[in-house]
Amino acid sequence: MWPGNNIDMVNPVILPNQYVMIPGGESEFRQWVVPIAYSPKSGATRSINNQCAIPDEYYAGTGSFIWPSNTTGISGNDFWGGHLGIDIAAYVGDAVYASDSGVVVYSGARSDGYGNTVILEHDTTFATYHTLYAHLSGVNVRCGQRVSQGQLIGAAGNSGNSTGPHIHFEIRQNGAFINPHQVLP
Repeated sequence: MWPGNNIDMVNPVILPNQYVMIPGGESEFRQWVVPIAYSPKSGATRSINNQCAIPDEYYAGTGSFIWPSNTTGISGNDFWGGHLGIDIAAYVGDAVYASDSGVVVYSGARSDGYGNTVILEHDTTFATYHTLYAHLSGVNVRCGQRVSQGQLIGAAGNSGNSTGPHIHFEIRQNGAFINPHQVLP
């Protein structure tokens, strides 16, 4: 009876592989996690899924982060145990900026739910950080490119497993997820 399913109630037909909304329904919980853990001298490669192999160098970040967009509103999911990033409100095409200085370690489309994604690495004296920007409509950076804090790196979008345009934003410290609200101004 859910109106969004557009099922004819006189002759209800559900086709194979057709998605339908079941209000109050539940499914198996699946977490989207892009493996990006790396620490200097760990023996791990800097490449992610064989993308963006970059030299084993130090890419200085400030360790101080800025919002990656012109808006700070949350649309949809905030940070919690089942969603290890924040969804920042945006329109398709809105600018996405580097939250800190660093190097691009991933840039392109993904098939794991994130859609078009950019991942930056930011080395500091005390930690290695990674920031992830997902569901983009376009990317403006390439693998191995150094970026400055506030530099345009892409455009907000609705790619991958997304329910509407926004910027999915994650921060990881030495491979561990941290709540972006703890370090954003």
